[in-house]
Amino acid sequence: MSKTKFSAILLAIFTVLYFGIALMTSATFKDIAAAPIGGLPLAIWGGLSIIVVGVVITRLFLKKMSDEENN
Repeated sequence: MSKTKFSAILLAIFTVLYFGIALMTSATFKDIAAAPIGGLPLAIWGGLSIIVVGVVITRLFLKKMSDEENN
């Protein structure tokens, strides 16, 4: 898989998740965002998951790039 295609797929995944969480925290969906899960509102879990997903996607990208440089 080319660098560009791999990067585009990772960007698409992050973008969909990011804007999905942003939409969930909007005024229209405030009841969904306020739903308690594990003692915290769903919006908090969504924000934390975006941070984790961002770190994982960055790690995958850097690993792919270093693997291609070594080959």
